[in-house]
Amino acid sequence: MERRKELLDLGVGILVFGSLWGLLEATLGGWLHALNLPYKGAIMANLGFTIMAAAVAVYKRPTLPVGIGLVAASFKLLDVLIFSLSPLARTVVNPAMAIILEAMAFQAAVSLLWRPYQQRGLARAGAGMLGMYLAYIGIALVFFYLLRRGPRDVTDPLGLVGFAIQDGTIAALAALVAAPLGHRLGELIRARKEQLALHNPRLLYRGALALAAACWLGVALSLLL
Repeated sequence: MERRKELLDLGVGILVFGSLWGLLEATLGGWLHALNLPYKGAIMANLGFTIMAAAVAVYKRPTLPVGIGLVAASFKLLDVLIFSLSPLARTVVNPAMAIILEAMAFQAAVSLLWRPYQQRGLARAGAGMLGMYLAYIGIALVFFYLLRRGPRDVTDPLGLVGFAIQDGTIAALAALVAAPLGHRLGELIRARKEQLALHNPRLLYRGALALAAACWLGVALSLLL
């Protein structure tokens, strides 16, 4: 019974944090892309790292980010349904793959530094920086060798190296702040969550599911409008 309750709690957490990330990617990410702002990818990646770090702090588990990333990436399916796009369309695959790679990279970095990560802010900053570098290297390799598209000219390997080093460094420096900030937010959320779980667990789960549903509905309406 306790194991089932724990799994339910983790599943709801993955759904909620993943939905929040998906909402930001679909709304703020779309606006940044429309404005053609520089380093928009770094901005969105660090927001994702902040959300994942918060989730790790709430549940004290380093293995949540990949699940959160999969939920966030699944928001791109709304583009497929609403605009009748192919699931293999560039506008669907590129951002979804980037989100999943970012989640894998952050999980790898946090897992590697898990023991000090739980105790020291410096380790959290280090995990954020390491995770971001891993994410940018992964994105460059996967997009060049597998997808053969973006984030720069795929015919120029040096351009991909420049992307991983130049853009990756800018994003990694921001991640020095994003990961500790997310952890602190997660600690605050955890304290509130524990209070609700003690006094009104039904409200906790209903509220969490309602928040996740609102994220999906909000993105669907934004695409339709």
